[in-house]
Amino acid sequence: MSWLTSFIAVAEELHFGRAADRLHLSTSAVSRHVRLLEEEFGAPLFERTSRSVLLTADGRRVYGEIAVPVAALREAFGRDRAGVMLCVAYVSAPGERMVPAAAARFGADPLGLPLRLLPASSSEQRTALVDGRVDLGIQWVLPGAPVPPDLEMTPIRDEPLTVALPAGHRFASSTSLRLGDLADEDWLMAVDSSDLALRQGFVAACQRAGFLPRVRGEATGFKAQLSLVAAGRGVCFAPAVAQDSGGFPVAFVRIHDLSVNLVAMTRPAPDRHLRRFIELLRAVA
Repeated sequence: MSWLTSFIAVAEELHFGRAADRLHLSTSAVSRHVRLLEEEFGAPLFERTSRSVLLTADGRRVYGEIAVPVAALREAFGRDRAGVMLCVAYVSAPGERMVPAAAARFGADPLGLPLRLLPASSSEQRTALVDGRVDLGIQWVLPGAPVPPDLEMTPIRDEPLTVALPAGHRFASSTSLRLGDLADEDWLMAVDSSDLALRQGFVAACQRAGFLPRVRGEATGFKAQLSLVAAGRGVCFAPAVAQDSGGFPVAFVRIHDLSVNLVAMTRPAPDRHLRRFIELLRAVA
């Protein structure tokens, strides 16, 4: 369906950028959808130049045959989705406040769908999105992190990255630290590969700062990690929102020039229900 909706949008806009804006996709995603459709069809559907995009004869014929049926199908999906449930997976920190607040607003919409909220690691989310078991994944990524080719990533908000330190740590009273200041620390991370995408980005950032971090896989989930930080087992990085958790005798110190991005992961061409939930997340973030 995403190939067809991208083709129709480009055929009507005669511009890949405007079609991408209309579908809330990246231009590269729309181009990829059209290219895949052309490969399946076996002929070019557009004449592309540096100044214009025009339908070929085959493109005009295909558009005439599919535009009305696809529009009717999309309308039917939007009008009658009884029994359909939107599955939203999220990592722990946003689940404290943002996800429940967005879910409450989404539930108040008479056109909204029933929600299933599912805590899941970033790696679990990506696998479940590709498999179709999850519709939307909410997770943290470090700037510049690669996006899986079969998924779309929409930014929700950026925020400073902090390090959680034991209350008696020599840097506990600092207002800001550079990553290199923490080269001798033990870093607490997940016991499995559930934080793999974030871990890889963090290790790359440490290498740019001139050191390879000592990683101790002892706890999965930021609350479990904070409890070990409080016990003096090591330090962990956390988005600034983690400070709202409370109850842990730890100090949060900003890491200079390092931020983390909260993003929404979906399959290509998310429908209006998914786009609406992402809009609500941005509003409450």
